[in-house]
Order: sequence, then C-alpha cells, then structure tokens
Amino acid sequence: MALLSVSDLRKSYAGEHGSALPVVAVDSFELEVGEQVALQGPSGCGKTTFLHLIAGILAADSGRIQIGDTDVAGLKEAERDRFRAANIGYVFQSFHLMREYTCLENVELGMSFGAGVDRELARSLLKRVGLGDRLKYRASALSVGQQQRVAVARALANRPKLVLADEPTGSLDEDNASQALALIRELCRENGAALILASHDRTVIEAFERRVEFAELNSAGGGLAR
Repeated sequence: MALLSVSDLRKSYAGEHGSALPVVAVDSFELEVGEQVALQGPSGCGKTTFLHLIAGILAADSGRIQIGDTDVAGLKEAERDRFRAANIGYVFQSFHLMREYTCLENVELGMSFGAGVDRELARSLLKRVGLGDRLKYRASALSVGQQQRVAVARALANRPKLVLADEPTGSLDEDNASQALALIRELCRENGAALILASHDRTVIEAFERRVEFAELNSAGGGLAR
C-alpha cells in the first residue's frame, strides 16, 4: 500500500534574465507504508528541493504529492504547515535546534506545532536516544552528535507517518554517523514510520535495501539546487 505517491512533479527557480531553471522533474515515485529508501546523489542534484516539496516546505509548480488521502501539492501554505506538523517528521543536516532551549524544550516545541505537547512522550524519546540525563541541557551545550539525537527525537515527537532525513549524518564523524543512521532507522521501524533518507555518502546508501539514484529519477538534473 502506497503511503506516498508522486506524479508529474515540477519545480523551477528563476534563472538569469527571467528564464526558468528546472530543478525537479519527477514523473513517478512511490513509497510504501513503513518502507525505508535511500535517495542518492551529489550536492546540487535537487535532493533537498525534492524533500522540501514532499514536506510542503516549498510549493510545487505542478504535479501531485499524495500522502495518504491528501494531495500536499494542492494545499495552501498554511494548510501545508499544519499537515506537515501532524504527519511528517524532518531531520535536517544542520539540525535547526533552538540553541538556548533545553533538549526537552526543543522536542516540546516541535510537538506544539502538532497535536500538542506531551511531556512524558518527549522525555521518553530523549531517553530512547540516549539523552535521558541531559533533558535540561541547552542545545548549545551539546556535542554535534548529541544535537543530532535531539533532532531525531523531535522528528518522531508527533508520531509521523513519514520521516524525511536530509544528509542527517553529514555533520558527524564516522562513529556518530553510523550510530545516528541506525537510530533513525530503528525509531522509524518502532513507530511504523516510512523513511526517505537523502545522502551523497555511499556508506550510508549501502545500508539500505532500496536505493534510488536521484539523477535517474529527476530528469531536470537539479539545476543549481541542493
């Protein structure tokens, strides 16, 4: 059963002299409920733009992004924001944590955009990612690896159907990258969430049974996008 179905998706940015620079042109892509897939490609090929379109962070020029019964591409910006908060978890490469907030406050902030704050669940997730003894530590006081763990906990905080991870190990050393990847995949399995993980790291890609070369999926070639 398809959780995500993308068809005829197009996104362009403004180029020189008012011309359109095609960045994403994906004719078809599907992801099953609970499935995990690695999206492979170098920086600039459009992977980040593709994930942002699926998440509703960016508006598509045309096409469909069907998640369950909802066509995300057909929603207005405020509707996309609400849908994302309730259904999609996002793990950013740069984490996007509030540096002066504690670990617990960062996860609770993510919850506040969804169904509401559940402090016990937030505590439980942080314990699950190995930060049970750092609930009141500010994000600015954490190591890079610990910040990534907070970001993973936050992404799962609203029990999303779909988790998108954009180069989630790009800022980590080899040991922390391996641990973070295993943690993301395990938590997604435990929560029944499907996962799309974008990376240029072949070691990360090879950990997945299903691998998609984005250049083969995206006929636009990515332009100057990330």
